[in-house]
Amino acid sequence: MDVYDSKILRLLIQNSRITGADIARKINLSLPAVTERLRKLDRSGVIDRYTIKVNREQLGLRLMAFIHVWIDHTKNHPIKDQLLAMEEVMECHHVAGDADLLLKVLVHDTAALEQLLVNKIKGIKGVTRTATTIILSTYKEEINAKL
Repeated sequence: MDVYDSKILRLLIQNSRITGADIARKINLSLPAVTERLRKLDRSGVIDRYTIKVNREQLGLRLMAFIHVWIDHTKNHPIKDQLLAMEEVMECHHVAGDADLLLKVLVHDTAALEQLLVNKIKGIKGVTRTATTIILSTYKEEINAKL
């Protein structure tokens, strides 16, 4: 990866719908050169996927929370797979510290959060405990790392 690849990635991070022609114009490369670089970035796995960031408020998803999950490791259940299958779970991380997993979840309201916790997450065999932190305000949230 060189300076041009980094410039291309920065432009795509800002706007994944930017055209190849616009990229070429902004970084002073020909369209075929940009197209080939995009192809190589895709094939190499540097670009994982093209996506958008939706306005959660517009969708009625107003409550974000982080949930620490403790697991009974003596039980051999597919806990992670069950958590990943839940549409409310945006992220799932294996973490160091007291808890085993950290979930980032997005729901409509506190009633929906209660349903998620009580009926779904705590209903999974092998989940022994949870601790929830509700997000009041978000000051910075990035989809990708900055280059």
